[in-house]
Amino acid sequence: MRSYFLLLLILLFSSKIYAYPDSIRAATVPSGVPASFLNLRITNDSVSANDILNEQLVDMVKVDERDRKVPTPYTTHQGGVLGGWFIRMIGFYWQAVDRQRYKFVGTNRNGLSMPGEKDELTEHDINFTLVPHLNQYMNFVYRGRMAQTKRRQFRRSRPHDLTKPPYIPPTLQTAEIYDLHCELTPPKRMRDSVNALFYPCLHGYNLDKHQNFCDLKPSVGMYGVFVLDCNHSCHPEIHPYEWLWWLKLTAPEKTAGNFNKTWMLGFFKESSNRFILWSQSPRVGTISVPFIFKVSEQNSYLNFSKVVEGKFRPHGIRRMKNLPPQTNSFNFSDTTIRVLLNTGLNFPLHIHNESRTKTPALQWWLSDVQTDEANEWVWGYFNMVVSVKDGYTAKLESISLH
Repeated sequence: MRSYFLLLLILLFSSKIYAYPDSIRAATVPSGVPASFLNLRITNDSVSANDILNEQLVDMVKVDERDRKVPTPYTTHQGGVLGGWFIRMIGFYWQAVDRQRYKFVGTNRNGLSMPGEKDELTEHDINFTLVPHLNQYMNFVYRGRMAQTKRRQFRRSRPHDLTKPPYIPPTLQTAEIYDLHCELTPPKRMRDSVNALFYPCLHGYNLDKHQNFCDLKPSVGMYGVFVLDCNHSCHPEIHPYEWLWWLKLTAPEKTAGNFNKTWMLGFFKESSNRFILWSQSPRVGTISVPFIFKVSEQNSYLNFSKVVEGKFRPHGIRRMKNLPPQTNSFNFSDTTIRVLLNTGLNFPLHIHNESRTKTPALQWWLSDVQTDEANEWVWGYFNMVVSVKDGYTAKLESISLH
């Protein structure tokens, strides 16, 4: 009897973990499809040729982390308690603008800046220089520049004209001057694989030669701590960035008429010794990626696959706030969710997973699934939460088929 009871509990628990929802009701939006989601149907060659449009699409992605706020206002090159204090005393440190993590979207100025064959101490910074073309991110850089002017390292450096950009409010015409450095030292154990399969992070070749870019000036999204780098005149940075994502727009994606979207998604722990308190293990975060399908496209699907996988830390998931009551494991290959429409019809949303795993440290769910009154479109978000020691990267494709 006792054995039977234990078996029953195991079966119930297993069904809760591995049971996937077979349906979800779409909310009807009387005003129709938002323009931002319709932009996802623009062909990829047109997106590639338009930085503002590309940034608008990248900006649709939502990201979050367990620890949105860093525990200290400053950090330094670590030299023990006294060493770190001395380094800061002589004026070399990073100061968090307000101790918060932020999203930032822009277009890279010209390739990546990265170290040579050897690390600099524990640093191996992969540095994007992003130029934003959306108002909220131009103003974000301006806010950082205003904070910079209050630091003594800035006042003691070469003269600056505070009546000119980037020290006055930005416009689209002056956007090029409001660039922002975004830096990360990726986990050392993962670098060879990340360099080959996700993005360039080792000496030898840059974005233009990498299979996921083939372009020195891609538009990308970042999420990390907003800081003043007072090792270098206190200029503003995102450092470290921990979420990184972009639309893959290489030649295969830009074939004539192709509007299917391929998203590259990366989540990392800073691995130098400069941000030990700011980027602690496990890293726990969520990312939400938009999709849209015509209801007539009954064979359409989302295709998920891992790219490079670090070490999972399942206990971190419970530290993440604002998760829905029900999330789903990636322990499946194919599943179909019926999206219930207001006419009594339904749209079969197929999800294919190329990277089946049982770990509870990686979960998914759908959110904000909506339709128009005529039931011509279905759109929403595919969400993922992950808890890792060092990093995790993945690819999500949205494939429309009749």
